[in-house]
Amino acid sequence: MRLSKIRLTGFKSFVDATPVPFPGGITAIVGPNGCGKSNIIDAVRWVMGESSARHLRGGSMADVIFSGSGSRKPVGQASIELVFDNSDGALGGQYASFSEISVRRQVNRDGQSAYYLNGTRCRRRDITDVFLGTGLGPRSYSIIEQGTISRLIEAKPEELRGYLEEAAGISLYKERRRETERRMRDTRENLERLEDVRDEVGRQLEKLAKQAETAERYRSLKGEERQRRAELLMLRIRGLENSRAELARELAERNNALESRIAEQRSVERDMESLRARHAEDSDALNEIQGRYYQIGSDIARIEQRISHRRELRDSSARELERNREALERTEAELAEDSEKKALLVERLATLEPELTATDTELEDADQKAREARLSLDQAREQLDVLNERRGDAERQAEVERARIEQLEARQTERQRRQAQLAAELDELPGGDNSPGSGLEAEIAQLTASRAELGQRLEQLDAERTQAREHIDTTRTALDGHREALSEARARHTSLETLQAAALGADGEVSDWLDRLGLRGAPRLGEGIEVAPGWERALEAVLGDALQAIAASDLETLAARAESLAGGQVMLYDAGAELTGAPGADAAGLSTLGSLVSGPALIHELLAGVHIAEDTETASRHLSALGPGQSVVTRDGRWFGPHWVRVRSEETAEGASVLARGREIEALAGQIAEFASAVTDAEKALADAESALTMIEARGTEQQEAIAATERDLAGARARQEAEAERAREQHRRREGLVQEQAELQSAMEAADDEVRAARDRLEAALTDAEAVDRSRAPLEETAEEAREAVEAAREHTEEVRGRRQDIALRIESAQTARGSLDEAIARLERQKAQLESRNQELGAALDEVSDSDETLEAERQSLLEQRVAVETELAEARRRLEDADAGLRERDQQRSAAEAAVSELREAAESARYRDYEIEARLQTQREQLDGLEVDVAAVTAALPETADEAEWETELERLDARIRRLGPINLAAIDEHRTLSERKGYLDTQQADLTEALETLQTAIQRIDRETRARFRETFDKVNAGLQRLFPRLFGGGQAYLEMTDDDLLETGVTIMAKPPGKRITNIHLLSGGEKALAAVSLVFAIFELNPAPFCMLDEVDAPLDEANVGRFCDLLREMSSRVQFIVITHNKTTMESASHLAGVTMAEPGVSRLVAVDVEAAVEMAEADT
Repeated sequence: MRLSKIRLTGFKSFVDATPVPFPGGITAIVGPNGCGKSNIIDAVRWVMGESSARHLRGGSMADVIFSGSGSRKPVGQASIELVFDNSDGALGGQYASFSEISVRRQVNRDGQSAYYLNGTRCRRRDITDVFLGTGLGPRSYSIIEQGTISRLIEAKPEELRGYLEEAAGISLYKERRRETERRMRDTRENLERLEDVRDEVGRQLEKLAKQAETAERYRSLKGEERQRRAELLMLRIRGLENSRAELARELAERNNALESRIAEQRSVERDMESLRARHAEDSDALNEIQGRYYQIGSDIARIEQRISHRRELRDSSARELERNREALERTEAELAEDSEKKALLVERLATLEPELTATDTELEDADQKAREARLSLDQAREQLDVLNERRGDAERQAEVERARIEQLEARQTERQRRQAQLAAELDELPGGDNSPGSGLEAEIAQLTASRAELGQRLEQLDAERTQAREHIDTTRTALDGHREALSEARARHTSLETLQAAALGADGEVSDWLDRLGLRGAPRLGEGIEVAPGWERALEAVLGDALQAIAASDLETLAARAESLAGGQVMLYDAGAELTGAPGADAAGLSTLGSLVSGPALIHELLAGVHIAEDTETASRHLSALGPGQSVVTRDGRWFGPHWVRVRSEETAEGASVLARGREIEALAGQIAEFASAVTDAEKALADAESALTMIEARGTEQQEAIAATERDLAGARARQEAEAERAREQHRRREGLVQEQAELQSAMEAADDEVRAARDRLEAALTDAEAVDRSRAPLEETAEEAREAVEAAREHTEEVRGRRQDIALRIESAQTARGSLDEAIARLERQKAQLESRNQELGAALDEVSDSDETLEAERQSLLEQRVAVETELAEARRRLEDADAGLRERDQQRSAAEAAVSELREAAESARYRDYEIEARLQTQREQLDGLEVDVAAVTAALPETADEAEWETELERLDARIRRLGPINLAAIDEHRTLSERKGYLDTQQADLTEALETLQTAIQRIDRETRARFRETFDKVNAGLQRLFPRLFGGGQAYLEMTDDDLLETGVTIMAKPPGKRITNIHLLSGGEKALAAVSLVFAIFELNPAPFCMLDEVDAPLDEANVGRFCDLLREMSSRVQFIVITHNKTTMESASHLAGVTMAEPGVSRLVAVDVEAAVEMAEADT
């Protein structure tokens, strides 16, 4: 692929449509300074996507549009089109099939750019993607403009790395990595937002889960509680009946056993009296014999202990005596051996000590000789160091002066060239003073006034917008309050209705039975009652479960179908019945409860004889006046009869208040209607406020667009005014600068001539000094070598003597240590021998004494043993007689105790059985009455009751059910459906979270893969470019060397620096080179990159300017060599470079401010000239 042509229209100084062809090879663009040559490079960079006006030598993007001249008006837009020849298919992908690729960009005065790819509108990113990895780009190494050389060489290591990345084709990887990181950031943000939503839904779901679970549990617990209560009563009755029958059998058996045990007790007591008398006689005889036996045994044990002790003493003394004799023999042998060793060591030490003294004297002599030899060597070396330092200083001074002379001469050449260039530029500058016109000032004033007026309107709209938003916030806050109140009221209403339905018996088996009879929706007694305020608890205490009674019409038929009721109980009443009698009369001045209640006729029947009192004290005073069937109830629900009272706990009374709950339900229904109406009104007000805000914001947008348009016009006018003024100022500054630079150059040239002469003198002096030093070094080096050999010989002799001395000292030390050890051993053995001899004498005397007393003790022991045998026979006979008496007495005593315990136990058991029978009979009567009060089918309950049912278990279960129902509190039956809906949403959110997490892991893996590929490609590119630089640098410099160096081990972040060594100089950082050397080094790097990944073309803008003729020649040779692979477009003033080009494109500015193109095919012109000759 190569660049075949450029079409410029309205771009900078190219106002007319100007095609610039590039046939191939090397194209040189020539022309005088300021004619617009560099605008061609700016055009290429701009089309490639350059977005910085500063890098296009402008203040804003509008500066790239032709701004007019003395004879032409400004144009409204600029357009550049690059046409590439892709016949070789170098541009792959979807464009591989196109033989020609067209890239175009145009911009208008508003700064809006449009991109076109093969005539189709596209994005800037699409243009960038097309050239990714090709080496082309707005700031790539393929475009070397004025100043790029210095930027390339003086770039920071991180910036220089960018050129290698473009050459490696990893800019696409970095773009993909940035895109992947952006997607990861977006994914993490989405994941965080999703987590917030999940947490909120989770909290709501947890709350609803508890409410839904409570509602389900409430439904099941009520039915289970009724069934368990009936079963418990049946269990108690059955258990009590079984217990009473068992007690009757037990009582008869215990009476018979009691009479038998009393007769047995009397017989045993008579036998015990005779046995006690005989036992006392046998016990006295045994005590006397046993005393004699114990005394003989004590004497025998004492004698045997003395005999045993003497035998052990004799044996141990004999063994110890034998061991001591053996130890004494060993000690004497060791003592003799150690004495011999000590004598030998004393003789050896007497021989070694004189040898050590002689060796010490010899070592001191050797050390003295070594010190003298080292002193001589050090003196010789110091003299040589002084000479070497003088010669080094002379060489460095000569090198510095040579470099300074070369540098000064190069600068003089550059100054002479610059003098000629400055003279030409002064001749080209126009004279006179161009001041900006006043037409732009009027336009700017008008636009400024218009902008101020529009700003005032926008401020007014901002105030209206702020007021509208505050009104919306206030309305929305009120709406949220109404919605929250409505939601709370509905939840409370639902919970109360559920509790009311449960309190009125609207659930369980009863509900199913009512459904079958068509009475599901029939009114309850409690629903049609009205009672005077404050007496609700009193009425509920009296009516109790009767409040659940259901209105019906045919009670006999319904009663006949009661067997189909699976469980529970229900009360029905005739809804059409009328009151047949008047309410009961007052008792002792108390009013009746019925007088405070209105409702169905059944109410007065149930309340007959029930009077009311304000408190317990009042009720107690009137109890004596109550007649049969009359009672009195207090305001707080305590119900008194003549001989009974019924009370309920405060918690039970509060929770079971059906009538109070009904009133609260009616009040809540009214509140819900009011809240719903308030929510509707607030929603309408919020919609109206939001609509008004939308209109205000639309008007504000229109004003902002008008302000933006005005500001763009104002900026354009000011820019044009500033451009005209700046052009005039720039021309004036340019003239003054050129004149001043001419004067400075002349002064610098004169000063440089003086410096060159002085440098040559210093160079000659330095060379002379170096030669003198060389003549003085030879004799000193010989002296130093002789001194070094003497030092080495002295060192070797000293080491040999020191080794012999150390060997003798070690042998003496070893002998002295051994002698000390032997002295200690001999002393220890002598002490041990004396101790053994003394101990042996003591043991011999002890053995003699023990042998004399053994015979006397043995005779005494034999006599006592004979006496103990006789006494043992008497003692055995006495013990037998006493044991017989004890056994008989114990047997009779056990028989008597057993008989007494049995009699007592039987009497107590009989009394206990009779008492329990009375108790069971009373409890059985109570349980039967309670079961009758439940009005259940006893047979059905018995059939449903398991055989293994336990009463305690049923009581615990019933208490647990009651407690569980009370703990449920208010019930929200709507929570079940809400929980199911929210659970589905939670599942969807969980799926989303899993997908996002998986996507995040995938993106992380992708980044790791991109990093691996980037490292590999960067390393490969670095090595290849480094090799190319090391090969090309000597070619362009005619010698020397250069290489690339990384600043870090991390291949993803490391910077790159250039190290160079021109011929005759030390290797150094590239920043320390001269301007020409930097230019050549930059070209070496660019060409090395080209060899690795050739860009389709390379543009060089006056790269050869700082080079001398020799370097330009080598530079052109390399251009011609590479032009077969790379298309070069060179802007130059150098004739040698022009001669190497195959095509010349001349840029002129015959019309001031307008560039034109004149193209010449050099090869065709040469052929034509040869044909003419």
